[in-house]
Amino acid sequence: MLSQLDYNEAPQVGVLGDTGCGKTTLILDIVDAYQRRSPGSVLVVDDKELTTKFLGQERRDVDDLIARPVDWQLGRVIVFRGDVARGRRVDLETIAELAWARVGRSRKTLLVYDELLAGREDILCKNSQWRSGIKWVPQGFTMGRSPGVGNIWGAQIVQDVPNEVFNCSSAIATFRLAGTGLMKLKERDYLNGGAAEVIPRLAGPPLPPAQRGEFVVLRRGQPWDGRIFKKGA
Repeated sequence: MLSQLDYNEAPQVGVLGDTGCGKTTLILDIVDAYQRRSPGSVLVVDDKELTTKFLGQERRDVDDLIARPVDWQLGRVIVFRGDVARGRRVDLETIAELAWARVGRSRKTLLVYDELLAGREDILCKNSQWRSGIKWVPQGFTMGRSPGVGNIWGAQIVQDVPNEVFNCSSAIATFRLAGTGLMKLKERDYLNGGAAEVIPRLAGPPLPPAQRGEFVVLRRGQPWDGRIFKKGA
């Protein structure tokens, strides 16, 4: 999924599936792999819960980062948390704009949206289209590959994800999924080769956590290679 790094290109990778199937765990592994293969920094947006699984220097938002600069010797990961207790979410546009500002200084950056749209659908997009005035987040997908702005994005409600995100993603890891979410993948030409029959049967809740974590890797317009992966296997 990060093979584009071999060609000095930024990766664009989606991670889809029902809740509890293993999306965040896989994203953590992708972030670790990116740090091993690239000198770029990582900007994570994780403002869903009171605690985060991402290891990095935590800041509320970009203003907090300016007021309290990070120590890059402590690591290359910044986790933007918002103020979960007060229901204040992170403004994704400001984080994406920060990534482009860093690219302007020749610093490659990976943007990580643990849930791209959760609680932000009305703010960012409508009917799979970006709202007027939303610029920096979609620009990361449509123009980020060559200059070095990568995107790792997760989604549970697949049908709300804007078209450019699907069209520009080089790979999509898909855990168990069914219904309209699966139809969206078919519409975007990701289900060639029999994946549509397999994805709804992948292991997930109510199985115990140790038995979950099955996923497949899909590429737009290409047939599924028949492999089923399992986190940790």
